[in-house]
Amino acid sequence: MKIAVYPYLNNEGVRELTDEILRELNNLGAEVCVDVADVAGFDLAIAVGGDGTTLNVAKRASFKNVPTLGINAGRLGFMSGLEKNELSLLSRVVNGDFITEERMMLKVDVIQNEKNVATYHCLNDAVISRGDIARLIDINVSCEGRPVTNTRADGMIVSTPTGSTAYSMAAGGPVLSPDNQCFVVTPICPHSLVNRSIVFSSDKELLLTVGSDMNHNVYLSIDGESSIPVNSETRIIVSKSEYSAKLIKLKPENFYEILNKKIIERRN
Repeated sequence: MKIAVYPYLNNEGVRELTDEILRELNNLGAEVCVDVADVAGFDLAIAVGGDGTTLNVAKRASFKNVPTLGINAGRLGFMSGLEKNELSLLSRVVNGDFITEERMMLKVDVIQNEKNVATYHCLNDAVISRGDIARLIDINVSCEGRPVTNTRADGMIVSTPTGSTAYSMAAGGPVLSPDNQCFVVTPICPHSLVNRSIVFSSDKELLLTVGSDMNHNVYLSIDGESSIPVNSETRIIVSKSEYSAKLIKLKPENFYEILNKKIIERRN
């Protein structure tokens, strides 16, 4: 078993936890590499950190069809397959005794002056938001050429089912089971009494644009990482990605049990 390990060393205790993981994997006879640039050729990847680390590693690994195991060393660990006190289960990983949960991703094409200037793939969400000036943004959403909504808000989130428990949920969006093939559009602080999230099936294609007076301080972010300036000439096309992330699961908990334990009970 050839395993790539990616620790987020800025988190407290991750270095010590990573050393423990490496010892365990080496004792089990696995071939282990740390922070390799390309995960191609590996049987699986292990992300050591919080949900952001698992998200980043799983997305990179998806391009090579490599599954990812998240080991939680952060606060929530909603995407993690193991907690840091469950390293004894790594023997099952080395023996291939696990299941993978497939998570759909989104493709985001950025069109400027009729040219595709960038293509991104996201596992959580694509977000249009304002910059450092406190003003509302006019955002138009259409689906396959038909207008859906024209919203005045702080921004707009297009989220996968995986991302529905992140920023979208904080903005009032619905929680979607990760096995759903759909995505959800959620406005951020809309200036309206009636604006709500809208769920689209994954075979749909969305077009998002901003108003004609929005030529400064509007940005598109992808999974909270990239920051792309957006103006009234920018067309953002969102569709289902040809890639999907594969998360390793070792425990019998289903999504709703994890939701209750990690989010609902934690906040009560």
